[in-house]
Amino acid sequence: MKYLNPKADLTFKKVFGEHPDLMMSLLNALLPFESLRAPA
Repeated sequence: MKYLNPKADLTFKKVFGEHPDLMMSLLNALLPFESLRAPA
């Protein structure tokens, strides 16, 4: 069985284009999220 290279542009677009929830999970894991609320 041949696997697709996840670093290749077409593979990335195919996987994350069809599954936007995976893209959100990836971004949430990689980018720090800071609350928009002012500190108390």
